[in-house]
Amino acid sequence: MPNVLIKILKGLGLFILLGLVWYVGAELGFQGKYRQEIAENIQSLQELNRALVEAFKNDYFGGKTAEETYNLFMQALKEEDVDLAVKYFVHDVDRRANYAEKFNKMKEEGGLKKYGEWWPAWGDMTKTETEGRVTAEFYWTQEEATTETMPNGAGGFIEYEVPAGE
Repeated sequence: MPNVLIKILKGLGLFILLGLVWYVGAELGFQGKYRQEIAENIQSLQELNRALVEAFKNDYFGGKTAEETYNLFMQALKEEDVDLAVKYFVHDVDRRANYAEKFNKMKEEGGLKKYGEWWPAWGDMTKTETEGRVTAEFYWTQEEATTETMPNGAGGFIEYEVPAGE
């Protein structure tokens, strides 16, 4: 009887040892795959960053400062030059096409010039600097509620009900 018990315990120990080896091997495989995905993501982000730097180096549109670019963008809107305005506004070609479509629609409906005039002059905006990044904000007061078409930040536009007041 003791021989049978020893054989059972040896078999059970071997089974547990094999299970442990399998678990460690699987975990190492998962960790390796995870590290590989991280390395691929880092490489992809580095390539994207290089492409963005190259795009900005080759950007012949806009001014030397954010203020100059903003003023050029506003002038293009007021002159209803959609092709030029979107080049100042966004660098992503797909989003640029989307904005061009929206701006052309506004132009056809007679609202593009008004949209350009709606924005304040650069000097009228409040500027705050946080960690080396400058943010320009503005406030306006209007007498009655209106519906405005505004960029939604994702390449499209939204209709926004602007209440009276500030």
